[in-house]
Amino acid sequence: MSLYKENFAGIVWNSRPVVRTVRPVSVNRADFPTPRVSGDFDPYDCPITGRTIEGRVAHAENLKRHDCRILEPGERADNTRNGQLAVEAEDKKRDAAIDGIVDAVANEYL
Repeated sequence: MSLYKENFAGIVWNSRPVVRTVRPVSVNRADFPTPRVSGDFDPYDCPITGRTIEGRVAHAENLKRHDCRILEPGERADNTRNGQLAVEAEDKKRDAAIDGIVDAVANEYL
């Protein structure tokens, strides 16, 4: 026989519920996600067509229509710097070509 069956008569049965003590848990509201509400874009004029673009949907459609994208942070400065370097390189090429023409013409007439 099992031990439970042998000791069954010695079990004291009562109807009191078991009371468990629960510690209060501190809740930090920052741990819970909150909904985010984003406002719509202010209207602006498209730099390509000059049309007024109003709202996020129109902005996304306009970017897609013209095969454009939003510049990443720092990209505008890089583009400006690289554009200036390209202009300077083109100026040097042009100056060298003009100097070559001037030398050729000067040598022909002098």
